[in-house]
Amino acid sequence: MALCLRQLFTYIARYAMLDWGPTYLKEVKHASLGEGGVSTAALEFSAIFSSIAVGWLSDKLGGRRGMISMLCMIPVFLAYVGILYSPDNKMWLDLVLFGVIGFFVYPTILLLVVSALDFTSKKAVGTAAGLIGLFGYLGRVVEGKGIGVLAERYGWNTALDAILAATFMSIVLLSLSWRLSPRDAKSIQSRNS
Repeated sequence: MALCLRQLFTYIARYAMLDWGPTYLKEVKHASLGEGGVSTAALEFSAIFSSIAVGWLSDKLGGRRGMISMLCMIPVFLAYVGILYSPDNKMWLDLVLFGVIGFFVYPTILLLVVSALDFTSKKAVGTAAGLIGLFGYLGRVVEGKGIGVLAERYGWNTALDAILAATFMSIVLLSLSWRLSPRDAKSIQSRNS
């Protein structure tokens, strides 16, 4: 269940600016439609190499996927803080911060699914991946509806505060898996057999 909650909160952090970033930039930072589109590209393209690199790094560090995921979410949190407090006339800074979010949040999503598979028996891998995916998409639903409602009723600062809270919860939950590795999973599975 802890893996599922990690995925839920991480998905909120992942999709918040993908879904709402262009609107936020237009309404708060007075960005053009083109600049809003660039923000989406910055999120998506920044993840291409980081996902491969962080996956490789987690393997080199003995499968400590929780540790690496938690460390990846710290720059995501700081980037959201930066977006909240960056000046309106520095669109380049917001776009860089969007890139930082994409660079670090996508590898976390990848590693969360891989760690679920690490801790599941071979007979239940599909079920584990499906359950993790379900909670990820529940996070997306919460984010999609919740951020819009918060921004409309209470303003964008409140909406960003909610995104920061979700990102912080992701960090806290990921910290609980700091020491876990696939070796631990094998010993747990052998005790339960």
